Amino acid sequence: MDEFLQRCKTDLKRIWALLCCIILLVSSLAGCGTPKNANKNIRVWLTEEPSTLDPQVAQGSGAATVISALYEGLCRLDANGKAVPGAAESWQADSTNTEFTFHLRSNAVWNGNVKALTGENTKDTTPTPLTASDFVFAWQRALEPATASPSCTSMMCIENAAQIHTGSLSADNLGVTAKDSHTLVVHLRYSCPEFPQLTAQSVFMPCNQAFFTYASGRYGMDRATILGNGPFSIPNYGWNHDQDLALKRTDTYVGRTAALPASIAFTIGDIPASDTSSSAVSAAADTGSAASTTLNAVQALTGNKLEIASLDLSLESTAKKAGMTVTSFQDTTCGLCFHTGGTFQSATLRRAFVQTLNRSALMKLIPTGTSQAEGILPLDMQFGGKTYRTQAGSMYLQQSSAAAAQGRSLLPNGKKITLLCTDQTKALASEMLACWNQAFQTYFSLHSVSEANLLSSVSSGNYDMAIYPYTPTSFDACTALSAFQSNQSGNFTQLKDSSYDQLLQSTGISAATLAQAEKYLSENAVFYPLYSTRHDYAALPSVTGVVYRPFGGGLDLCDAGIND
Repeated sequence: MDEFLQRCKTDLKRIWALLCCIILLVSSLAGCGTPKNANKNIRVWLTEEPSTLDPQVAQGSGAATVISALYEGLCRLDANGKAVPGAAESWQADSTNTEFTFHLRSNAVWNGNVKALTGENTKDTTPTPLTASDFVFAWQRALEPATASPSCTSMMCIENAAQIHTGSLSADNLGVTAKDSHTLVVHLRYSCPEFPQLTAQSVFMPCNQAFFTYASGRYGMDRATILGNGPFSIPNYGWNHDQDLALKRTDTYVGRTAALPASIAFTIGDIPASDTSSSAVSAAADTGSAASTTLNAVQALTGNKLEIASLDLSLESTAKKAGMTVTSFQDTTCGLCFHTGGTFQSATLRRAFVQTLNRSALMKLIPTGTSQAEGILPLDMQFGGKTYRTQAGSMYLQQSSAAAAQGRSLLPNGKKITLLCTDQTKALASEMLACWNQAFQTYFSLHSVSEANLLSSVSSGNYDMAIYPYTPTSFDACTALSAFQSNQSGNFTQLKDSSYDQLLQSTGISAATLAQAEKYLSENAVFYPLYSTRHDYAALPSVTGVVYRPFGGGLDLCDAGIND
């Protein structure tokens, strides 16, 4: 009997040991499936509050960053800027790259039940399916004149988009069709092999028509009027306007992979200088700044208040010295633009103002870290899968002319003409005024404002002239030049020129056609390019997986992590 009991005890020990091994094995396997840098809170700085999170209307890199977390377009972009599956699990193009067919994920859903959210059926909490019709409605809405989308120029490659935006065709003529609930067919008016990449932009995000109607003019303005299909959502009380915005990972998202961060915390506006840590003090000393009530990007990063922040060019070397990861994009051309719908309707007058400038003197005053512009379009522009500038050749620029001073006869009597600039471009602006005062023997005023105020004034048409940073809404050269067409919502020059419009309305768009359009803008002094500049981001060296997107595309934080 004792021998039997002893044998039982031995067997029990062996069974227990085996169970422990199984538990350890399962635990280790579960650990292998969760990266060590996952489930973190990523803190990001938004320098100002997005005016709206309506994807079809929002503009600016800050809004684009938030929208890419709340919504998902047909495609997302990888770290190399290539299209990868998003709401569409696959797609194919015809041999001419003018027809694309996208196949949506069969289990893709919105982050909520539309009938429950609108009060039609509060008991049903099953997420509403995402359909191809949601994309059709969103794209048509973006192009309707009443929407006044400032970023819909990216859609001008779609068949009939330009005519719909000007009101000459109804929205149902747009070259996009829901073949069935999970198949979207898109017809383009010219070959655009990069079209799937464009669909990652905010303006291409889906919109549920029933929920949009329910939002009744408030769509995208607050948490209750936002319905996304992306990997994150805004929790209750998660948006304190002009202060902070919190996102949490949603469990309804069915994209290619679940989001890596558990949450994202956006700080909006100024960051109080309450942190007096040695690292923050050191960063302040490196920038040569005295004690301040707010922190700059480098100070906030080194002071452990943020993981990622947009970066002023002047702080690039300081950020690198502090060990930050700095990412840059040459996606902006800064130049002199005219309000062609006001004082400067005459191309002759605009040319006179440009031709009296001393370009050599101006180039000595461009900001540190920038380079002389090679054309109106930024260096990173593409067309047909190739770099645009190498196809278009060298850019035509207005040459100085002593005879341009005769343009003074075209100046309106008694009209005060003001040049808008920022502190960064004030030296350039002063040199311009000196040239004009001497040539025209009259007085022009200078008004230096913040960049946000300058962008707002130019966008609303409340200016005469401005030194303006033009960042196209996408990398596509045709899209960038379409922004100057008549009645385009994003046309900051207010140009209305049928000759220019016709250049871009033909079906056989080529690089040569685009070069001709760019030359036309320069010959008519609509936008006089000065220097090429960039957008910079800085991140802590422990941050991984962030996809940085040029041309105002912001950040994709879905795969962001922090190494311990």
